[in-house]
Amino acid sequence: MKKIITTLFAASMMLLGTVAFAQPSIGVGFANSTDKWKSGNTTTTNNLSGFYVGGNYNINLAGALNVAPGIYYSLLTKSDADSYAGVADLKVDVTEHYISVPVMFNAGLAFADGIVGRIYAGPTLAYGLASNLKYTTSATIPVIGTVSKGDKVNNYDDSDYSRFDIMLGGGVAVDFFDMVRFNIGYDYGLVNRYSGDDDVTRHRSQLSVGVAYLF
Repeated sequence: MKKIITTLFAASMMLLGTVAFAQPSIGVGFANSTDKWKSGNTTTTNNLSGFYVGGNYNINLAGALNVAPGIYYSLLTKSDADSYAGVADLKVDVTEHYISVPVMFNAGLAFADGIVGRIYAGPTLAYGLASNLKYTTSATIPVIGTVSKGDKVNNYDDSDYSRFDIMLGGGVAVDFFDMVRFNIGYDYGLVNRYSGDDDVTRHRSQLSVGVAYLF
């Protein structure tokens, strides 16, 4: 795992160093993240919504083939999430912060003068800066014990929840007059972020829709 993360990070930094040959862009958009727990035959999902902001450099490799390393910040929230982590009758306010480093390979095709369609795919290294819970009900949680309404917890204080994820995804985009790009993408987390002893898997996926300004 550490070797994969190190390789992705090093590749991203090397590509960022070639800015003289790249087209930079900055973008913002809507993000919807699904946190999926599976324990035995029981599956629980929680959807968090928010925004992302960041930028990338689109570097031409050959012909229509490009690679776009970047860095993004995202904020995701949900109020009164039901049955959080598979615990019935437990409600929490959830807020998560992430830094993501995608390396997206893409190919462009001109549809008309000034309009270019793109398809892209590649890995993303995601790092959780914070994952904060505020309990809005009282409940008894297996392993943790009893929690009271108003209690606050940082998920990453629990060593069973990993900050790191490697996501694989892709999407489509359209560039207008080499100035504005509209894009939609989907990424799926390959890493089981639950590292405890129980028979539990935890994966995150994310849908994003955004707009970027091209320099």
